[in-house]
Amino acid sequence: MKIFTYDDIVGDGVLHQLITLLKIGGVVQVQTNWDSKWFQCVMITAAGLSRIGPSTVSATNGIQLGGASGSQFAPIYAQLSEKYSMADLYVIIASGDVMSVARAV
Repeated sequence: MKIFTYDDIVGDGVLHQLITLLKIGGVVQVQTNWDSKWFQCVMITAAGLSRIGPSTVSATNGIQLGGASGSQFAPIYAQLSEKYSMADLYVIIASGDVMSVARAV
């Protein structure tokens, strides 16, 4: 398994497809396959409300990421054929709040 960590993401309060925010050294990571065995999103600072989920995420829909150190953790799939589709994840990160993301393939 290979683990990828990304630059911290500073929120703007707007809905984004998560993969469009993933950068390493300030460079957006363009990939054709975003399937992952595991991922985790952790709020580094969280004064506002941040959420993660499908494209229908809103201020009242999706999984709330909670306060600082609040996280969304997706356990490792046991079967090799099972993976999370990172391209299907969307986030709203409160303006000025910071989220950290890691994933494994």
